[in-house]
This record gives sequence, C-alpha cells and structure tokens, in this order.
Amino acid sequence: MDLPDPTRSRAVLIGVDRYRHLADLPAVGNNVRQLAALLKDPRLWGLPPQHCVVLHNPPSADTVLDAVHEAAAEAADALVVYFAGHGLLSPDTDLLLALPESDHERLYRTVPYHLLRHELVDTCTAPSRVVVLDCCYSGRALEGHMGPSVEVAERAGVEGTYVMTASSETKLAWSPEGEEFTAFSGELLKAMTDGVPDAPDLLEMGALFRHVRGELIAKGRPVPQQRARNAGHSIALTRNRWWAAPTLAQTQVVAVKQHAEEQGPMPARTRQVSTRSEPSAPGQQRRMGASDVVELCVVLAVMLVIAFIVLSALA
Repeated sequence: MDLPDPTRSRAVLIGVDRYRHLADLPAVGNNVRQLAALLKDPRLWGLPPQHCVVLHNPPSADTVLDAVHEAAAEAADALVVYFAGHGLLSPDTDLLLALPESDHERLYRTVPYHLLRHELVDTCTAPSRVVVLDCCYSGRALEGHMGPSVEVAERAGVEGTYVMTASSETKLAWSPEGEEFTAFSGELLKAMTDGVPDAPDLLEMGALFRHVRGELIAKGRPVPQQRARNAGHSIALTRNRWWAAPTLAQTQVVAVKQHAEEQGPMPARTRQVSTRSEPSAPGQQRRMGASDVVELCVVLAVMLVIAFIVLSALA
C-alpha cells in the first residue's frame, strides 16, 4: 500500500474562529494553517498548494458547499474535508456547522452536515475519503450514512470512507484558553508532526485515531469518535514522522537492543556484582579492556534513555 497520489487528491479545510453571536475560537485559525502546512509538506504527503483549499471564516454555506463540490468532483484518489468551529444541533438533532453569522436563532446560516455528506458520497468517486470534524456534537456525523450501498460501492470501486470527530453526539469539544490549538486538533497535529510510536511508516487513520484518543483520555479531555466503511481505517494520508528522523532516544534504544542481541545471554558468573578488586601483580594496575568500554557505553546509553523518558513524562 502507498499514499494516495497527491496530484490526484484534494483537501478542503474549513475553520471559523470569529463569530458575531457566538464565542470566538482563536485557536481554530492555527488549526487550519498548521494542518494545511502538514498536508503540503513533501516529507509527509506533498499535496500541491492548489489542491489544498483553506476556507478561513467563510461567509456563507454556499461558499463552503461550492468548494467541497468542486474538490469532490476533481478528486480521483483521495478527498479530505476538515472543519473546526462551533457545532450546533437542529430541532431534529442534526449536526449543523456554524459559520460567522450563525447562532441558535439563525440556524439557516449554518452548513447542515447532511449536505456536505451528500457531496462526499454522491459527487466524489475517489477511493479514499476522509472527514475530520472538530466541533461540539460532531459525533452526530457518525449517525448518518457515510458511503454508498454495497452494489454502488462495487461499481465505483470504493475503497473506504472514514470519519473522525472530536466528541460524541452529545458532548462538547474543547478549545482550552491560552493553548495554540484546540484540544482535539492539537493532539492530531502533534501526532502528524512528531509521529506515532510503534505505528508503521504509512500512518493509517485507525492507528492515528488510537494514538490521539489515548492522549486525550490521559489528559481528561473529550474522547474522540470514529467510523469507517470498506476498510476506511487503513486509509493513510501521511508518512509517520516517528521513523522519518529518529530522535536521540530512538537511536539509543535501537543501539542497546542491537548490542544485547549481539552479546547474547550474559554468563551466570558475570551477573554477580563483586565489591572486591581482583589481585594484580605488584606495581601493576588493571587496564580497561574493549569489553569494559562497550559495557560502560551500554550503561550510559540506558541511563540517557531513562532520563529522557522521565523528562518527557514531567514535561
């Protein structure tokens, strides 16, 4: 498996951080800017700039749906749609994506998610389609139908569709005050930037979700949700940076493991530590041999790894 061809793929990133009637979300602008930079990074995916549309505070639903429609029609390999902002619920509890002029009394100024889903399902024929929603009640997007019927899927060659949301259908998403990114997108962007330990070189959406979910649970933040059809979990949009540029800790761990494998099981007599010095001839001092130097290096490497892990945990 390889990454989708970036020249045959499209992305629409929608971020609303300023509202007339609702609370502003300053971190959202940072979300979309950083996500766009990562998707366009040739070391991760290399999406051409003209194929990555960023809608920052779009004025109307038409602006959003037109951009998604065009991207869906053009995408031949993969389509990515991301939204960050306020999420509202209709009287029928359908998910509504709030725009700058939206509020609880003006729901007609929102983007109903079912219209966006229509473009993803009926307009787009790309084999891989990914939706990421960072808004309150975003889990409502999982309730709808995300993918054509089996017969249509087979005719269209549908490989997979995948939806990741910041919260469940009844929960609020978080935008912690003073933080650069929103809670959910912050962990998503961090995983894309730093990589995911023990995940393969091509970072599949399922592995990315498990890592982000674990990080958010550990911090006591809203738990994200996911849904996939037709092997959507296996869609990979970026490379795993964890292995792209090994850190000092990774290098030390690998070196210690390799040394241990080369040395084999330690003889029983060397497992005992003695505080007595071996006798030497008069006037002679014991010199360190090559094996002593290797063992000392291994001990120092292990100590550095432990120190790195402790400092990371404290940070």
